[in-house]
This record gives sequence, structure tokens and C-alpha cells, in this order.
Amino acid sequence: MQHDSNPPQAADGSHTDVGNHADIGIHTDVGNHAGVVSRTTLTVRGYHLDGYGHVNNARYLEFYEEGRWEFMLAHLDLAALKREGIAMVAVNLNLDWHYPATVHDELVITTRLAELGRRKMIMRQEIHLGERRMGEVHPRSGALVSRADFTFVLMNTDTGRAMPLDGEIGALLGALVSEETA
Repeated sequence: MQHDSNPPQAADGSHTDVGNHADIGIHTDVGNHAGVVSRTTLTVRGYHLDGYGHVNNARYLEFYEEGRWEFMLAHLDLAALKREGIAMVAVNLNLDWHYPATVHDELVITTRLAELGRRKMIMRQEIHLGERRMGEVHPRSGALVSRADFTFVLMNTDTGRAMPLDGEIGALLGALVSEETA
């Protein structure tokens, strides 16, 4: 799998961890107020397919998870969150399929933090067909394959209870929110 996450960038385009708040595990880009979108690219393999020759529905959960890991590794200090006793826990999933992906399709997974509430946040993800299939231009390049909304809470690992998304952690997560369509 090839990963193409968009880590924070300085004004000159170089990557930076300016605004790294390691004490609570959030990396932010001080100059970016529009949030962030992460992109991950992978290629469909034969073992991803079901008996009908298209990607098995359960594999999409794995593809989306790969995209979320890229987003989180680029923008969150997971070790610091763990030290602070904070876990990011999925509590709901809504997933729609639009077009079947097949073997050798290049898939582009976009991930963004779309909403931030008092106790929950929603990561919105989409999978589109990439530009290539086996070195050739894909005739349906850009077609929407699937869309998913994952709802998460931050959980205090000592109490097992959801934490409010306010104060410093709320402000830092708020800097990651992107209204851009994935």
C-alpha cells in the first residue's frame, strides 16, 4: 500500500510539526484554519474480492481504517494520548456503497474530521477510484466507490467514560475540522 497523507505544512510548503501539543497528543498547523484532509492510496488485490469479483463489503472497513490511521499518525500523537489515559473509540458507523471496486483498481481514501460536538466527533471518509489501473488510465477515474461516517468519542481509560471535547483538547481538535468535502 502506498500512503499519501497530508501532514501539516509550513507557509513555504515544507512539512512541520509547528503547534505540536504533545502533552495531549495533537499535532496542528498553526497557519491552517480550514482543517486537514488526509489521502491514502492503495491497490485492490485478489484477496480483497468476494465470489462476485468485486471488493468484499467487509474489506471496506479495513480500507477506511487504513485511511484513519494515516490521518491519526499525521495529526495526533497517539503515544501521548495513551500516556494521558485517552483512547479514541468508535461508537457508530454509517457506510454507503456507490460503485464496485475490482482487482487492480487504485483506490484513494480521503479522511477528514468533519464535525466536533460536545462529546463526539465524526470522521467522514470517501473512497474514489484512482487515476490508474495496471498502469493505464482508469476509464472511471474519480468515481465515488463508497462513503462512510465514523463517530468517535475520546474515552478516559481509567473511568471508561466519554470525555467532553472542550478546553484545550476541544480547541486543538477543532483546528483539524475540515468542511471540505472529502
